[in-house]
Amino acid sequence: MSVIKSQPKNHQNPVSRWRLWVDGCGGYLLVTGVQWSVGGVRPLSTADICVQADWPGLAGQISRRGADYFWQGQSAEDQQILLTDGSQVPVQGSALMTLGKPSQLSDTAVLSLAGPHRFDQHVDGVVLVRETILVGSGADCHLRCRDASDRAILQLKENQWYAKAGVLGDFQRLEVGCRVVIQSLAMTLEQA
Repeated sequence: MSVIKSQPKNHQNPVSRWRLWVDGCGGYLLVTGVQWSVGGVRPLSTADICVQADWPGLAGQISRRGADYFWQGQSAEDQQILLTDGSQVPVQGSALMTLGKPSQLSDTAVLSLAGPHRFDQHVDGVVLVRETILVGSGADCHLRCRDASDRAILQLKENQWYAKAGVLGDFQRLEVGCRVVIQSLAMTLEQA
């Protein structure tokens, strides 16, 4: 007689991950889903977002409900905290992580760190993707490229990325590992 063990059900959406390298702008970890675990870089770490800092291996979770983002620490006493544009994520330790939500047209948010701390995988920021990412020099862009004279819109549809120049351009598919030039912006997408 054999025993079949059932796997626990995971009620959150799975997290898909990519790295996007934008010439003259930096590298970004793009993560989908609605809930992301956050922690310090540790051997065998299972956190979705890892920071090279004195944080515990699992410090808490960021979740999105509708257009809002929330922080929940790992301690039973921790209250859930609403994170708005410019909010510091309240993790105990030396690293300061901030959530930015620059565009009112997109529910996508960006996590950034104050130096000298860095995210794992040598990226400059982490993008919590909700369908659309704006790239350009404007203050309403998720990925700010100071020297860019153009703007690009990246969109995720059925686990595939597309990009177009400005509002009126046509979407083109972003192939993993291929450098794409969209007017003055050049970028490469990788699976993370």
